[in-house]
Amino acid sequence: MPTLKDIAQKVGVSISTVSRVLSNEANRSINTQTKQDIWDTAREIGYAVKEPSKEPHTETRNIGCLVSTLQNKHYHPYFSVIIDGIEKELQRKGYNLVYTHTHGDLENPQILQKAIHHSQVEGIIVIEGIDSKIYNYIKKNVSCIVGIDIADQTVPTISYDRVEAARTSVNHLIEQGHRDIMFIGGTGLSGDFEKEKRYRGYRLALEQAGIKPNPLRALNAQWDPDNCYEMMGKYLEQHKDNLPTAIFTASDLMAMAAMRAISENGYRIPQDFAIIGFDDNEASRFTVPPLSTVQIPTFEIGIIAAKTMISCLNDPYPLPIKITVPFQTQFRQSTDYRIEEQK
Repeated sequence: MPTLKDIAQKVGVSISTVSRVLSNEANRSINTQTKQDIWDTAREIGYAVKEPSKEPHTETRNIGCLVSTLQNKHYHPYFSVIIDGIEKELQRKGYNLVYTHTHGDLENPQILQKAIHHSQVEGIIVIEGIDSKIYNYIKKNVSCIVGIDIADQTVPTISYDRVEAARTSVNHLIEQGHRDIMFIGGTGLSGDFEKEKRYRGYRLALEQAGIKPNPLRALNAQWDPDNCYEMMGKYLEQHKDNLPTAIFTASDLMAMAAMRAISENGYRIPQDFAIIGFDDNEASRFTVPPLSTVQIPTFEIGIIAAKTMISCLNDPYPLPIKITVPFQTQFRQSTDYRIEEQK
């Protein structure tokens, strides 16, 4: 008569592992292929087993999400769409997104402790970089982390080529005849423009066109549209006799803020200033004029991150995977004007 030992020897696992699988008590440490091999071998040698239930798994499993957005701004047209994709895919697979905390939230020790230790999370999805001390603490206490555009080679990540997306955008302005192009963005946690990928793409496009980057044409608005609006207004006042002809902004929100400042100061878009944003949030189509931008598949990024998390929990890859999604340019009326037409 076939025994558990026979199955274990044939599959190459322990008797206890065979017993747990055939009793439907196996946890996530046993991968899907091994489970299947055990069931197949049991049937093959005629071991009497009760087939696993085909009823859908109803246990809810908890996932957390941390996002590097501005403090006290829980809604953001870029991050919020990613989170929507994460939540919908998790729910579809029977998982629960139990919280979404911002970088500012995590600076509160009580919130951090609750997020890690008291929410019964099995994994955390981290959207963009957070403070290194906080991140290292999370890695020590949470077994599964999936990152969206984070600089950690030891965890699965989803990203897109921000340098190339920015380079393509600025190159479009150059092709429209612009040689004096401003950059508006932020430095993030590094505090260094040179480490910001969109700024690097901006510089690369200029250098490839033989244009020397001008440090005076780079505004650090720290990703805040309020800062951008105020800084743009002051810049227009202080440099009336020496203004750029085009602006590349690192987000649509900042582009919209800059557009308002430009219009309020009596300038026209795109005749006096061509401007291009980044992200293609929904409102970018309804600005006056409609905003040129870079379309990032934010909702799909969220879905992919959720799928990757579920895979890591149930049947992990042998090495951290890196998934790169495509971007698409959307050139609209805010850049639809060639410099030569002014002459």
